[in-house]
Amino acid sequence: MATRAPIPHTPAPATRQAPGPRGLFLLGSIIDFKRDILQAMTRGQREFGDPVRYRLGPLIVHGVSHPDQAEEVFMDGKNVYGKLGPDNPLRLVLGDGLLTSSDHESWFRHRRMMQPIFHRQRLAILFDKMVACSKEMLARWATCPAGDRLDVHHEMMRVTLDIVSQTMFSANVMNDLDKIGPEAVNVTIDYAFQRLQNPFSPPTSWPTPRNRRFKRVMRELDRLLYRIINERRTGRQPHDDLLDMLLSAQDEDTGEVMNDKELRDEVITILAAGHETTAITLTWTWYLLSQHPDIERKLQQEVDGVLAGRTPTLADLSSLPYTLQVFEESMRLYPSAPIIPRLTSRATTLGGYDLPAGSRVLVNLFNLHRHPDFWPDPERFDPDRFAPERRKAQHRFAYLPFGAGPHICIGKSFALMEAHLLLILIAQRHELRHVPGHRVMNHATITLRPRYGMLMTIHPRDGTRGGAGSPRP
Repeated sequence: MATRAPIPHTPAPATRQAPGPRGLFLLGSIIDFKRDILQAMTRGQREFGDPVRYRLGPLIVHGVSHPDQAEEVFMDGKNVYGKLGPDNPLRLVLGDGLLTSSDHESWFRHRRMMQPIFHRQRLAILFDKMVACSKEMLARWATCPAGDRLDVHHEMMRVTLDIVSQTMFSANVMNDLDKIGPEAVNVTIDYAFQRLQNPFSPPTSWPTPRNRRFKRVMRELDRLLYRIINERRTGRQPHDDLLDMLLSAQDEDTGEVMNDKELRDEVITILAAGHETTAITLTWTWYLLSQHPDIERKLQQEVDGVLAGRTPTLADLSSLPYTLQVFEESMRLYPSAPIIPRLTSRATTLGGYDLPAGSRVLVNLFNLHRHPDFWPDPERFDPDRFAPERRKAQHRFAYLPFGAGPHICIGKSFALMEAHLLLILIAQRHELRHVPGHRVMNHATITLRPRYGMLMTIHPRDGTRGGAGSPRP
């Protein structure tokens, strides 16, 4: 009986695993990430390049800090790099809003319905409300003695929350939020981040003090939001605000509008993301200006020269480009959302390395915006980087404060308008100086906050044509 020749064995192609730290037994890099995720990822990039493979307990995570790889992730046309799935802790807070929805069809439907709302022409009707909220803060500051101390981070959080609540609801909901508990939105977002960072977090059903506090705050937030939505649906008076626009938004194919749960998810997403991100970058901007008086003077000269003390209109913003460049450079150094996560839906390759299905990819904007191959002298604060002629030379994916691709932040125009206005109005009237000895350290959660707040002294300017406050120490 003839025997069959043995089939030659073809070895499986070798996989090329991205390099990265070994970490601790079982835990991997969890402790390093929990201590300071940005420091851990910066160290990883310096030691291993791009991308870097980390192990967080049972999870595999890849850090990305190179523009070419960021482009591949954000411009993915094959839906390999999607949003985090149903286990995303942020969904406990934001539901299935634009920021967290992992169902592409649902996300695309809502994005298409909401996109017209955030066009600059539609946002123009909200500009006067932004001005009014800003002036309320400035009126309060006008009662402060020269040299009085303020936590500027707290002040920026307060005014941007006031702006987003007024433009969303045509009402001030800050008193309602205060009733829920101090910094209610922050409590919920911090809770989600802790769970995102630690896969060994106890189940939400366990009655731990942290879980109980989170659930109490969420019940009160939901009660407030559903009450506002119900009152608006049953009322007949137009408000010309974002909630009116959301209520009237229709799917262009079916004519359907959002139900109460969908509205709730989009409202809380705008409320949570729409104030903190802008507030944080403004806080870092005032700190940077206090350290660079020459740049502050140049900003003041532009504002004084164009406005001569009057309140800016929306049309004035285009005549104040340097002021916006200051904010853009602040976003480079301190991106408000420093890490953008994605999840691989199937096995793929990135930067020449194999990524397994279900791997989390963390696009690190903090490192990306400081990459020495794309940013000369990257630690230097230089708003002229964003002058038109220099902007053209930038790698398109070396600067991504609002993300990129189909999922670019829908509120980009709103945030830039708001920040531009606040910088102008405050620079007209005040100088803010960092208190010597106050410790400044970034603290990366979902956002990049100053860990110890931002303690500064306030000094009224003597005039609006080149006038200044008291001499700097």
